[in-house]
Amino acid sequence: MDADAAVNLTAAAAEATATVKPVAAACYDNNLVNSQGMFLGDEPLRFSLPLLLIQVSLILLLSAAAHHVLRRLGQSRFVTHMLVGVLLGPSVLGRNHELRGALFSERGTYILESVSLVALILFLFSMGVKTDMSLLRRPSGRAVAVGLAGSVVPLAITLPVFHVLQPTLPADLRGSSLITELAVRLSLSSFPVIADALAELDLLNSELGRIALTASLITDVTSWFLRACFAATFLITQAKSPIFTAKILASFVAFVLFVAFVARPAGRYIAYKRTPAGDLLSEGSFVVVVIAALLSALVTDVIGFKYMIGPMMLGLALPGGMPIGATMTERLDSFFIALFLPVYMALAGYRTDLSELGAHEEKWCALELFVALCVAGKMVGCIAAGLFFAMPIGEATALALMLNIRGIVEVAAINNWGDTMKASAEHYSTLTLSMVLITAVATPLIKLLYDPTGRFARAKRRTMEGARPNAELRVMACLYTEDHAAPLIDLLEASGANRDFPVSLIVLHLTELVGRAASVLKPHKKSSSSTSNSPSDRIVNAFRHFEQQVSPGAVTVSPYVAQSPYSSMHHDVCSLAHSRKANLILLPFHKSSDGARSTANNAVRAANRAVLQYAPCSVAILVDHGLAAGSACATASNRNLLQRVALYFLGGPDDREALAYAARMPESGGTAVTVVRFKLRNWVGMGGRDEVRDEEVLQEFWQRYRDDERVVYVEKTVEDGEGTASVVRSMSDKFDLLIVGRRGEDRDLEGSALTSGLSEWSECPELGVLGDMLASAEFASKVSILVIQQQAAPLTAAGAGEADH
Repeated sequence: MDADAAVNLTAAAAEATATVKPVAAACYDNNLVNSQGMFLGDEPLRFSLPLLLIQVSLILLLSAAAHHVLRRLGQSRFVTHMLVGVLLGPSVLGRNHELRGALFSERGTYILESVSLVALILFLFSMGVKTDMSLLRRPSGRAVAVGLAGSVVPLAITLPVFHVLQPTLPADLRGSSLITELAVRLSLSSFPVIADALAELDLLNSELGRIALTASLITDVTSWFLRACFAATFLITQAKSPIFTAKILASFVAFVLFVAFVARPAGRYIAYKRTPAGDLLSEGSFVVVVIAALLSALVTDVIGFKYMIGPMMLGLALPGGMPIGATMTERLDSFFIALFLPVYMALAGYRTDLSELGAHEEKWCALELFVALCVAGKMVGCIAAGLFFAMPIGEATALALMLNIRGIVEVAAINNWGDTMKASAEHYSTLTLSMVLITAVATPLIKLLYDPTGRFARAKRRTMEGARPNAELRVMACLYTEDHAAPLIDLLEASGANRDFPVSLIVLHLTELVGRAASVLKPHKKSSSSTSNSPSDRIVNAFRHFEQQVSPGAVTVSPYVAQSPYSSMHHDVCSLAHSRKANLILLPFHKSSDGARSTANNAVRAANRAVLQYAPCSVAILVDHGLAAGSACATASNRNLLQRVALYFLGGPDDREALAYAARMPESGGTAVTVVRFKLRNWVGMGGRDEVRDEEVLQEFWQRYRDDERVVYVEKTVEDGEGTASVVRSMSDKFDLLIVGRRGEDRDLEGSALTSGLSEWSECPELGVLGDMLASAEFASKVSILVIQQQAAPLTAAGAGEADH
């Protein structure tokens, strides 16, 4: 008996060394949860709660510190969390057995892993909710080709090579299904991983980002379906009787039917009936949804399928966006998932042992060969598909790298192989380090190879100065909120649109991406419900009403909606302006006032600055000071609210662009325009091209309107910037709108002298020196300001520095 026990013990020990996780149960007193404190003789780290708290705190602290350094090298949070786990594991700090036994004992690791698995379940559910399945309705040919080629080619390369080399492989790889499952996993691209990585890279709404998301979603949805089928097939093959097989199939079909015909209608009822429009879920509804997600994982795990399938299926069935997706982001992602998901990845790194690689070099090399084949095959397939659709080689390579990014889904698969003993400890270490290495190399290369703003920098600049006087003016009006509609409509109404001077108006409603994983840029379609409650609907209705009020054919409105993170929102603005060949982009100022107080939105400010820097056409920022109050009455009576407009002309390309815009206003018949030309006393011009062009455009303007009594041209001679400010103060309260160029002082010597000393207390450099002064509290009572920048050439280094100020 003792001999048998010894043999069994030896076998168990050998088996334990070959697996990722210890197989022996950790025996401990269930009452060791809360300690009474070290002053009463307890050792706090022997108790579950203090140990859990110090483990989580240590992992998060090290992760934050490491990411502060590694993000400057272009590394993602996934890489950071995994490397922190390796640091704590047996390869580095864990070599100290006392430290490892105190902080990461078997008992403490099991508790920590259990909590982090709950975070993984909720993460998969949240990503399922935020997945936009409408991407699959009409996917682009490029996305389909890249997705299919990137999945088929690595399988076509890896599996035949495995079949040929199988007799020469180590025994644990030769007779295992690990290589086949690895090839299938690496040939696919995980949508949650790609979406999270692109969001971190600010590429969600870039052209390549949208292709990568669609391609990954195509392969991911297909893989989830096939995974469920394979799991069912495996369970059926293990069946001992037809009744057992029927139970398996009936259980899974019942779960699918429950999700489709019970959970989905219930979710829509909670989202659209019980929750007011624009609000998050109530606390009770939120709890119900979270419990449903946890129970879905329980059910699929109990019936023999992987616990990950249930949350993903339930999440995909529920409506994304507002309110369910937004509630998940606000209440779940920002706290629980953000707290414990890094722990899950750090634990995966913690179980990685570099010493295993040196001890089993043959296994490491064999497994790494197939990882390299999968990665190379996916690169070849994606690049070939991209080149077939005439993509530049750099962009095709960047797209292939995007689809090769690995993350938590791959780590979960590797953990599963370790749990089921398909992967030994050396296999596990090899695969986890491979996932880290692939992502660590891919993300910096993507930043190096792909700049989504590059095509705007190379594009032909469209300006109003360069357009014919009676040519159609293509204006793109961008709005962040409904409050921005009325001032922009007032400005457009004063812009002189008629049949002879038509305006093609592109209206773009910009909203922050909340509750969805993929960004949106599409033409606006009215809500299906009879009553329009959507902010986008109300904005578009206001511009449609404006279109009907002006003379027929004068204004054509094309509405669009965009949802994206503020950090990359300028991609949508510049992309749409480029594709629609806009001459001018109109942006609202980031500050708004209700008369009593002023509020600022710094995210809008950052987006405006990025548009100023990268736009392929001219850009104008409207600083509204009280126009919206009378806008509805003015539109209803067809009377323009902006009857008195002044242009302060200092010289330079921006001021000429402002003059080209102001020159259209008298055509409306209801707007008086005063052009104030500032000159410096005793100025001796250099005779440069800008000075000559300034004189030409002023002469052309005056020749055109010299007989129009509503157009006035005034010249003011001043000594310096203080004299300019004095004239502006004395004249500005006579007008409803002031138009200035943004950077005339930077491009013209006389303009610089005319504003000398005015930029010392600049608060908003994106408005330029004169615009910033006019937008200050001193002028903020009545008059509104339009600041125009002519994007005539790629931005200089100085301009870029100012835009990033």
